[in-house]
Amino acid sequence: MPVSRNAKWTLVAAALLLAAPATADFKVVELQLRLHEGALVVSGNMQLELSRKVEEALSKGIELPVLIEARLYRKRSFLWDRNIQNWTLKRNLRYHALSGQYIVNSTESTDSFLSPADALKHLGTLSDLRLRLPELEVADEDEYIVKLRAHIDIEALPPPLRPVAYTTLSWHMNTGWTTWNVRH
Repeated sequence: MPVSRNAKWTLVAAALLLAAPATADFKVVELQLRLHEGALVVSGNMQLELSRKVEEALSKGIELPVLIEARLYRKRSFLWDRNIQNWTLKRNLRYHALSGQYIVNSTESTDSFLSPADALKHLGTLSDLRLRLPELEVADEDEYIVKLRAHIDIEALPPPLRPVAYTTLSWHMNTGWTTWNVRH
């Protein structure tokens, strides 16, 4: 039975995807959230592991932008949950070849580490991070949830690297959206 040319390419693409090495990924391990004095206070840990290709790019001087996105929703019984506020935190990881250290930049601080594992652990730690709420009333009797994810921001990579990052599974590191209840 003859196989069409498109079917051959589909089979080749499927074989390549199945044969691709397992990639590292990002995971939200734990998260504690509470509403306090006009802010959402976030504490928790994410497990961030780089694939071999991404770690190689990092060691060659490519800065890795990591976005942590959070969305606060008020739960409603009969309608979709109401979106109250969205936040995007940007953190960057880079390797400083002269000092041999890994640098984590965020809006809160700049820290340096001797190993990529230590830098990733710090990058994935959220310690009493205060996210300001709009001047809306937050009622104690209402229930709230937060959806959170972390991922590499491919659009912030150097332009020549973007096509490779979009088309290579080893660059698609993402926690996916996780949902967490908020305490008052």
